[in-house]
Amino acid sequence: MKKILLLSIAAVFFTSGIFAQSGLSFGLRAIPTINWVSVTDGDSMYTYENDGAKMGIGFGPSVRYKFSDNFNVDISGIFTWQKFGIHQTNQMPENSDLVDVTEDFKIQFLQLPLNLNGQFDVAQDIQALINFGVGLGINIADSRRITDNQNPQLYSDEYDSDIDMLTLADFYLTAGAGAVYNIEDNLHLSLTIQYNNGIIDGWLNNKNKAPSTIGDLNIKHKNVAFSLAFYIDL
Repeated sequence: MKKILLLSIAAVFFTSGIFAQSGLSFGLRAIPTINWVSVTDGDSMYTYENDGAKMGIGFGPSVRYKFSDNFNVDISGIFTWQKFGIHQTNQMPENSDLVDVTEDFKIQFLQLPLNLNGQFDVAQDIQALINFGVGLGINIADSRRITDNQNPQLYSDEYDSDIDMLTLADFYLTAGAGAVYNIEDNLHLSLTIQYNNGIIDGWLNNKNKAPSTIGDLNIKHKNVAFSLAFYIDL
């Protein structure tokens, strides 16, 4: 984990080199998330659906460049832990062997979001914030646990990390709103709620290394992120 944090910090500082020093701020972000996936299946024998919303967490450094009083851009290196589940059921009533299986996944991303922020005064030292952006998520590690809801003893309760079922990268769009409190002239606290919408398929389908109870799917990662950030002007 230490190597991952150093990598994310280095990535942010490298990217920040494209900006001039004037208007530059450095920050740290902590981001609880609520995660799920959209599921489209290509197997008519079964029904697949997202198995509820799962909590996650992320943190990492951020660099912001202010190019006017009301607009700035930031890029971050966020290491996240996320979970999601897929529920599979049989939809053929003539089949006596009912299928009711849940596959739970844990996934760790190094996320590199780039946001354009608009900030507008609403009270003394307080600004409203809106933002839009894009992001790249790099799959660092993932694992899976299978639960047969008809026969819970059939599979182990442990997560298996040797699966190769999820794609290496996720590309997503983001939009959010929040507020900024200017603690000092050069110290700022922001709270933002963002919706992150994955736009590429995150499932490897027939390339799966490990046996799966699930057929060919198209999944897209989604989450609502609650970002708490401190920035200090350089």
